Amino acid sequence: MIKVRTVIDWLDAYAPFQFAASWDNSGLQVGDPEAPVDRLLVALDITQATLEEAHRLGCQCLVAHHPLIFQPVKSVRTDAYPGKLIHRAVRDGIHLVAAHTNLDAAIEGTNRVLAETFALSITGPMEREPRWDGHERYGGMGCIGSLDQAERFSEFVDRLSAVLAPARLRAVGDPERRVRRVAVCSGSGGSLLQAALAAACDVFVTGDLKYHEARYAQEEGLNLVDVGHFASERLMVAPLADHLALRAQRERAALSVYKAERERDPFWYPEPDV
Repeated sequence: MIKVRTVIDWLDAYAPFQFAASWDNSGLQVGDPEAPVDRLLVALDITQATLEEAHRLGCQCLVAHHPLIFQPVKSVRTDAYPGKLIHRAVRDGIHLVAAHTNLDAAIEGTNRVLAETFALSITGPMEREPRWDGHERYGGMGCIGSLDQAERFSEFVDRLSAVLAPARLRAVGDPERRVRRVAVCSGSGGSLLQAALAAACDVFVTGDLKYHEARYAQEEGLNLVDVGHFASERLMVAPLADHLALRAQRERAALSVYKAERERDPFWYPEPDV
């Protein structure tokens, strides 16, 4: 049986933790690095639902993209977030590991997975950290590329909507404009609007866009597609789980890897009256 430390090492080989942003808190969040693991669940978030699923499957480890703990914890109260989740993880013997911005920056990370859903030929990142240039696992933050051929913006949005269903997309820009050069940033990418403009992109695909960011892009002639934070990053669960399962198989380790099935986007949209 492998240890939690081994899982962390395998994650580090896929998406080195040294790529993580200075403000991030990736790595082991709760638990013992020397504890044994033979069942593991991969999810986007650490929630009551994913902890319950891990417990039901008999998993001793939950690997998530989003950290449960960002800021120093002053108390662990069992009646408030995040203390109640920390308490449940400890009670159920589930060790919590986060692979966050290191996974965003990895060459096979969240941005590439999102870009592959609409067959983008990637030419480079939106933003890069020079000290990691040349590292075989480094891809940079966000990515820029081109579609095989130009298409109407409305067609592009429809195609993206189909592959990300049931997510509800928001679009900004001229539906009839022909687009080809595309910037992508999974999660919240509003801070990279200038990078998309500087790269002369026709479209920027991301999540969590604000109203004034949308207005600014509209005035600057940059089309936007807000696919939502959840939809843009939930795609990463399957390939990350596959990587861990394949590594276990290659190492002949007794590890069963599961993909979270119960987590849902926290946002829902009431159907309009007809």
